[in-house]
Amino acid sequence: MHVRYKERNITVIGVIILILLLQAVIIVSLNVKIGRSVHHAGKVKQQKKQLNRTIISDLHTFPVPAAFRSEITYEDSYGAGRIQGNHEGCDLLDTQNTEGRIPVVSATDGEVTNIGWLYLGGYRIGITAPSGIYYYYAHLSSYAGGMEVGKKVQAGEWIGFMGSTGEGEEGTKGKFPVHLHFGIYYQDGTDEKAVDPYPYLLKIEE
Repeated sequence: MHVRYKERNITVIGVIILILLLQAVIIVSLNVKIGRSVHHAGKVKQQKKQLNRTIISDLHTFPVPAAFRSEITYEDSYGAGRIQGNHEGCDLLDTQNTEGRIPVVSATDGEVTNIGWLYLGGYRIGITAPSGIYYYYAHLSSYAGGMEVGKKVQAGEWIGFMGSTGEGEEGTKGKFPVHLHFGIYYQDGTDEKAVDPYPYLLKIEE
């Protein structure tokens, strides 16, 4: 009986040690995961700060000339629900809703990397800044002369007129009020991601 009692004690102690070891492994594993998560969160936060600084550095002027600034309205519509998906830009509306009345200028220095018709965006121009950030101007009624892929542009340079083109085959217009859809995109690995332009428009309008 005495021997069996000792054997039972040894077995209980072994189980307790095993439980303690398992707890230690779990704690270490959780600490590693938490550490990685904190590190990742810190890295993401740093990347966002860098992106913010880059965009602010890119933007030199509002995409509508000062003389017409009082004739447009805009609000933060980024992420708003649309039939085609969430809205990936900010709409600047002509208060008189007149096609081809308000000029649109490039908000940045850069190069025209896209131009032409898109089913949703109508006549659009895409300008890539030296930083690599892509600035998108859509629903134009027409382009400024000489606009073509590869053309170098400067901030404040006229690129076209505000319109209501899009949501159909080339030439479709009038399906929505006259406005400029202004978008900002950056490359995250192989993915292109949108940024809310609204706070940046407020900043450059100051």
